[in-house]
Amino acid sequence: MAPKRKSQADVPTPTGSGDSSSRIAHWLMKAEPDTRLERGHDVAFSIDHLAACKTTKWDGVRNPEARTIMKERMRTGDDVLFYHSNTKIPGVAGLARICSQSYPDPSAFDSNHPYHDPKSDKESPKWWLVDVEFVEKLDTLVPLGLLQKIAGKGADNKPLTKEERNDVDYLSDEEVQAIKDMALLNRGRLSVQPVEQRAYDAILALSRNRGWDHWPGKWNPRAAASAKPTPAAKTKPEQDGASEPAKQDRKPKAASVSSKPSASKKAKTEPDTELPTEGLRRSSRRRNA
Repeated sequence: MAPKRKSQADVPTPTGSGDSSSRIAHWLMKAEPDTRLERGHDVAFSIDHLAACKTTKWDGVRNPEARTIMKERMRTGDDVLFYHSNTKIPGVAGLARICSQSYPDPSAFDSNHPYHDPKSDKESPKWWLVDVEFVEKLDTLVPLGLLQKIAGKGADNKPLTKEERNDVDYLSDEEVQAIKDMALLNRGRLSVQPVEQRAYDAILALSRNRGWDHWPGKWNPRAAASAKPTPAAKTKPEQDGASEPAKQDRKPKAASVSSKPSASKKAKTEPDTELPTEGLRRSSRRRNA
């Protein structure tokens, strides 16, 4: 008598697989494009850096939730929105792809690394990472401020006008709702976030179809470029998510009659106080091929 064939429900699901129709397979990962020193290391890493090196370890993540996402939920081949964080105009700058399963983050064991964790050891690693590969740089950055405006969470907290909605009528109502529900707009500090398929598609459409180029706002580089400059006003970096701290000068400049007014504006730096690491570019990511 032939052995009884197992039903589909009885067959164990291999680790790392799953129903592709039900699990999240799109992510948003943050990196800092602007120069900033962390324990003497420049942690800047932009979509252009990723384009140059092609593949990088996404190391140095020290947030438990972001770690768990990389360790347990990401799969090889998953799509990534590469997000520029802690910069004048934060937003989605390009596309990337997960190109490895997770493995222990070696930077946690390196005492010279800016994000060394003495509580993590090789026998029982606490932190994990994935490898990420370059896919493309978006022709048009999709600013955080644009997503906030579409979601009715902009500076004026108002929904789009009828004219503005017509400007982006290629977005379905479901895609607009998906943008409203994005973790980026509701949990801004998390550096590795799940993204629903509709939100992912909407962001690509906003980059490729545009129509919002003329909308006013400091978040809009095109509108800002066409506006008349106001010499007395100093533009502040737009906050990266609702709870992201604003940038400050690293060292307060002493008052001096001989000080040049432009000296304090040469470079954007971070405060000396300890900053949360979830949202920072990891300094050991390669920037060259």
